Amino acid sequence: MKLTESPTLFSPFKWRHAVFYGWWLVVITIFLNAATGSPVFGGVGVWIDALEQHFGWSRAELSLAFSFGQLESGLAGPVVGILVDRYGPKKIVFSGVTIIGLGFLIFSQTNNLWTFYCAYIVIMLGASAGGWLPMMSVINNWFDKKRTMAMGLGGIGFSVGSFFLVPLLAWLVQPEGVGWRTTSLSLGIFFILIAFPISRLIRNSPEELGEIPDGRVFEVKDSDRSVTTRIDNDFPMMTIIKMPVFWVLAICNGTSAMLIGTMTVHLILALKDQGISVQTGAWIWGATMLFSGAAQVLGGYLGDRVPKNLSLCVFGIIQALGVIYATFITSVYMASIFVFIYGLGFGARIPLGTAIRGEYFGRKAFGRVLGVSMLPMMTLMMIGPWVAGFMFDHYGSYDRAFYILASVALVGSVGFLFCKNPNQSRS
Repeated sequence: MKLTESPTLFSPFKWRHAVFYGWWLVVITIFLNAATGSPVFGGVGVWIDALEQHFGWSRAELSLAFSFGQLESGLAGPVVGILVDRYGPKKIVFSGVTIIGLGFLIFSQTNNLWTFYCAYIVIMLGASAGGWLPMMSVINNWFDKKRTMAMGLGGIGFSVGSFFLVPLLAWLVQPEGVGWRTTSLSLGIFFILIAFPISRLIRNSPEELGEIPDGRVFEVKDSDRSVTTRIDNDFPMMTIIKMPVFWVLAICNGTSAMLIGTMTVHLILALKDQGISVQTGAWIWGATMLFSGAAQVLGGYLGDRVPKNLSLCVFGIIQALGVIYATFITSVYMASIFVFIYGLGFGARIPLGTAIRGEYFGRKAFGRVLGVSMLPMMTLMMIGPWVAGFMFDHYGSYDRAFYILASVALVGSVGFLFCKNPNQSRS
């Protein structure tokens, strides 16, 4: 019996040198994360500032919309994961992007808090189904040895989009721009128009095209016959949810994700209170996201070479230290240090936190694994921004909130050290 490796023959485009379609799906992931992530997540602080000026609502009230959206995403996550595994990411992405569009149409008609809450819940529901979760499932299906790198590249869409789109959004929503109503209406129309064509480019798994992950076909030759084969490390979902490591991973990731939610909602506002304009704050946040994109590539590189749980611990600690440092920023020069510290910790964590689940639990139930993991993660992301807004309204400063939330994340980061790969004991 002889094991040989032959190149893939499929090329979606009739080019002389075929490109593995998994990499085209990474490009699609970058686009979707940029288009959906920037106005939905990266631009939260911009929306809150515009509504605060227009209606005079408190920051705790406005932050509650994001918290409601995170709670809804956490509850919807397991359902979305099941739907992704059952019907494939292509159909779920189409539905999710369409729902985002409908949410922004509702948002453009906001005249009271409850309409705003309703609109953001719809937007977040669409974001749960139309971007990160299904596309990470796609990448997990298409890659094995290069999984973390592919996820790192796919994740830079949010970073690049935030750098270019959040400052643009900050200008558009102001009265001297086109206003927040026209901006949200235009976004709604845009998402509805792109939902069908972008979803048609998605292929759920390499097996649909006669391939296996990473574009390599391994042939086992035995006398006159040859068959393709691969080794899976799949666990049944019911086995996975009984593993302590599954829940420890989810909670530890949740403590770091809590900082992401808090910074997304409140950093621009905190910088405004510390003497930096909203427009400049938007550029600082955009630069942080752009640098985090480079850090995601670094995280993807390291994740394929060193233990992912160790890397998650180190970068989680760096991210928490960045949040503490944010309370000292009073100039653009000082903000550049924040861009490096927080961007490095936040960015490198993203592909590691996703890829470790594929490595530990396999491909078969990956959508459900991500979906159920979103329950504790989104719960903490819901709590963090609301706590920061409440403490600001009470104390007139974000300092206490940032210190407390960063301390929780530090403890969670250390928890990654106790997350051992279940496949080792299985072997």
